[in-house]
Parts: sequence; C-alpha cells; structure tokens
Amino acid sequence: MRNHLKGIDLSHYVLLIDWALVRPLSSLAETCGARWICIDRSPPADANLFAKMQQRVWKKAWKLVASSLRHNGACIGGTVVSLAHKALIKNQFSINDDHLCIVHAGVDNQLFQPTNRANLEPPINMVYHGKIDRHRGILKLILLLDALEDNGIEAELNLIGSGDLDSHLTNLANSKPNLHVHGSVHHSRIPTMLRGCDIGLLPMPNLPVWTISSPLKRSEYISSGLLVLGIDHSGHHLPIKNEDAEWYQLFDQQTFVDDTVQQIQQWIDDGDFRTLSQQARTYAETNLAWSKTIQPLVDFVEIVEE
Repeated sequence: MRNHLKGIDLSHYVLLIDWALVRPLSSLAETCGARWICIDRSPPADANLFAKMQQRVWKKAWKLVASSLRHNGACIGGTVVSLAHKALIKNQFSINDDHLCIVHAGVDNQLFQPTNRANLEPPINMVYHGKIDRHRGILKLILLLDALEDNGIEAELNLIGSGDLDSHLTNLANSKPNLHVHGSVHHSRIPTMLRGCDIGLLPMPNLPVWTISSPLKRSEYISSGLLVLGIDHSGHHLPIKNEDAEWYQLFDQQTFVDDTVQQIQQWIDDGDFRTLSQQARTYAETNLAWSKTIQPLVDFVEIVEE
C-alpha cells in the first residue's frame, strides 16, 4: 500500500484512512502533505483476545489524529457513527467537535426493497443478521421465541451469520422447528432474505461498545419495510428522530422479552402492517440512503479545503 501511494502526487488528494491503517499510512500522508481523515466505523466490538489487541491499534490511531491536529499536521480529523461515538472520541482524545464528522449507517434503497405483505399474520417471521456471538444478546431472542409460543403467537426466528454460538444454536434448532440458523451467507442474498420477513431484531445489550454504534442491519431492516424491535439504548436510536415511528420500538433490557411479546400482539390486533411497513420504507428513503448519510462527510471535506 505504501509503495503504491508513493507513486502518486498525494498533495491533490484527501485520503480516507480506516483506523486500522492509520499507523502505517498516516506518516506517509504527513510526509507527502496529503490531507487525511481517520475513518472509524466502530471500535473493536468482539470479546476476544484479537479484539483486545485491536483496541491498542484503535487507540493509537486516534492518538495520531489528535497529535496531527495539535501540531497543525495534515490530518483534517475523523469520522464517527453517532453522537455517543463522537462524545467518546472527543473526551478520550481531546479532539474538538469541528474535527469530528458523524456518518450514520446508510443503505442502498435500490438493493433493499420492501415487502409487499398487507398484514402481520402467523407465522410471524423475525430476523437477526450479523455476528452470532453471545455478547450480542442473541440468546435473548431464543427466550423471545419461547415466550411468543407460550402466548399462543406462532412465530419463526431466522438467524443469519456466524459466531461463537454456532454449535449451540445449530443443536438447539434440531429440537426447535421454528428456529432457523442459516449460518454465514453472501451479502447479496440478504435483501431477498429480509424481504421474506416481518420484524427485524436489535438485541445488542446496553454496553458501551453497542451504545456508540450505528448498526448497518438497522438501516437494512428499515429499507426492507420491516417493523423493528430492540433494546433501548443510544446505539439503537434512530439517527433522525421520528416521534411517530410506531414501526420502530425499543424496550428496556430487563423487560425486553415481555414488552416485545405485547408489542407484536398489538401489531397483530391493529392489523395495520402495510401502513407501518410503508412508513418504515419512507423513512429509509428520506433519511438513510447513502447519498444522504455521507453528505456530512462531503461537507466536512469541502469546508476544510476552502
């Protein structure tokens, strides 16, 4: 990478450098006088030794950003994904607001298309896609599936992805015909799989790594016209507030299962799935298209370069 960049006149470019590559590439940018931005889609989120090692790389990246800014170097600043993420970087690394740009998770609304179902009818098809790790709250979704069955609501749970719960959930699915563990699938298949579902789930718990997040899956659920249920914390809040979003409901972590069962029953009784689904899709088209979510980054670069 460094050898490739050395052959380019970087003074005419603004380099977008992922935080994992800031350490090896920022020094080249500084030497060549190329303006650069640290791109931080998320700090390391896994709970393993590799993630702990990545934490040191992540911290070093932001320290290099802060150092360049203090010494009037070539760094413009960095991107974050949420207000909470911005506050974390600002406080931990003493970087001013005007050097941080929020780029929420967007979605390709042409790739993800809404379901055309009119009603929320049994079996209710619920979906989670992403890493299937214990610390992401996945097991709470199994409790939800059981609670729905206990309350006479026929439902199916689709888990798309892989992680440290793979073996446990695969074995569990052998005795639970309404639990579908799909494993890892190519991202090109995700839009079609979501279109066949009714409700998207955000089970990630109220922990620091999730409260600063902006999950891609959230935008993909909404673009697909799914109703969304999740744990209530800042990482799951809609990026653009919508007080009337009945299609998007977050509940306290301790009462999530019971509250979700009640909400699903209410949605069934109201018989207004088509309207709510259309409202979700409209929100995605208005607020979540990538052309909308990256505009702050475009403005950020243009202001600095003026």
